[in-house]
Amino acid sequence: MVMPNLYGNIVNNVCAGLVGGPGLVPGANYGHDYAVFETATRNTGKSIANRNIANPTATLLAACMMLDHLRLHSHASTIRQAVLASLDDPRTHTPDIGGQGTTSGAVQSILSHLPCA
Repeated sequence: MVMPNLYGNIVNNVCAGLVGGPGLVPGANYGHDYAVFETATRNTGKSIANRNIANPTATLLAACMMLDHLRLHSHASTIRQAVLASLDDPRTHTPDIGGQGTTSGAVQSILSHLPCA
């Protein structure tokens, strides 16, 4: 969907809630000269700072979107596949998606799914 920033933010927030929360959904803003890739809901996560419970999925998927934008498709695909594969393991699910996992555990799982790890 293409829409102005305000409406895009509203739709992103609603949709993020439908699929599991802000820790899962990447977002992108495209302008004439620039593109910005970030978590879709722009949640600062102050309440979970320094607690090792933040879900890294949205940030890493936003990085994959950036790599695709830069035409580094194979790198984006490799990372995206590792991130999605790690979500198959309930032990790595962080509290925001109903699990007991940690940020570091999720990252270690993602790294284990990378072919070079």
